[in-house]
Amino acid sequence: MRRNEMKVLIVGAGGQGGACASILARQSEIEEIRLVDLKEETALAVAKEINSPKVKTGSVNATDPEDVAKAAEGVDVVVDMVMPWMVTYVMKGALKAKANYINTAFDDPYWDEFLEGKDVEELTLCKEFKDAGLTALFGCGFAPGMTNVLARRFANKMDQVDSIKMRVGKANVLPGEGAYDWVLRPWNPGWSPKQALVDCASPTYALEEGKFVRYEPFGGMEMCDFPEPVGSLPVTHHSHEEIYSMPTTFAGVKNLDFKYYLMYQPAIFYASGLCSQEKVKVGDQEVAPIDVIAAMVPPPQNNIFGATDEELKKADETAFIELIVEVSGQKNGKKVTYKANCPKMNAPGPELKKLFGTALVYVALPLAIGTIMIGTQPLEKGIIFADQLDPDAFLKRMMETGYPYNWKEVCIEG
Repeated sequence: MRRNEMKVLIVGAGGQGGACASILARQSEIEEIRLVDLKEETALAVAKEINSPKVKTGSVNATDPEDVAKAAEGVDVVVDMVMPWMVTYVMKGALKAKANYINTAFDDPYWDEFLEGKDVEELTLCKEFKDAGLTALFGCGFAPGMTNVLARRFANKMDQVDSIKMRVGKANVLPGEGAYDWVLRPWNPGWSPKQALVDCASPTYALEEGKFVRYEPFGGMEMCDFPEPVGSLPVTHHSHEEIYSMPTTFAGVKNLDFKYYLMYQPAIFYASGLCSQEKVKVGDQEVAPIDVIAAMVPPPQNNIFGATDEELKKADETAFIELIVEVSGQKNGKKVTYKANCPKMNAPGPELKKLFGTALVYVALPLAIGTIMIGTQPLEKGIIFADQLDPDAFLKRMMETGYPYNWKEVCIEG
């Protein structure tokens, strides 16, 4: 495929889908972007902000493969940015349109299939994509996505991978705030409150000595030292895509887990039974406790383009995220550990907005790079994951966008 020849369909024009469209519109490989949503007015509002002749809009029902296929006619890649449970519907539409496919998240039925011990080739729709000569790239955002790419980068330096650990920590550092004032700070996850509570209250797994071990919500608590100002935080097992796919794509790995910083308010809600989706009677009404909590939390704001430079600068100074990816194994008969410390990817906000039209890039930029790689590089057919891409080529292309990002990598022997 020649440069400036790719056509893509983005299904879902919300926060990350809209941000991906804004990034892709600025890339030389992209000729046309079809941005569609259940409500076309959502896509139209995003297209107006992007203000590029490459962007066309439409409406689509993401749970109707026929509708997706019509929207995808003639495109090279279908970018799936709707809810993870819709994955197979969108995939079937892409397959019918003879288009490649990419997403940032996935769950049903794939998590269960991995737990059942299925290989990638046995996953739902893998054979159909492979037989059609198409690629379906799963989990190409921040986490999963950057986590997978960095883990593969380190694994390529080893003879054998034994363990992979991933840790995410967050902190808000507000001027004049005391050491424990955060206890009374209102909880706001930044995405769907109900989905956040469901995620926190769900059991999960870790790979231990080659076997999946089930953990109850907030299990496996330990302290993790993140770079300042995030600092030392308790982290717990958290249900995440990498847990399920990586044991298959990293040959020989025995131990693998993903831990997220302890969100105190949801932990208290869970311990109090307030994450339950079972209805209870309160007076004359029946209500699910989780719906009460979700109704009290502000809904997420669609802030793809709206933040001012002043607001973005303030966020750079007060909101911090750290990702740690640690891979241990053997090299030339000796134990070796590689570790990456990755700070917040949405900073510096004003500079990113000038470069991409949006500062919301931590999921959307890796997604855009994966989309470009599908259209410009020979990739395996069938279902693949971000850690099966060439990590050096991925990171090189990402930095060629002008992205001013720095992370630290260290190697520890012994």
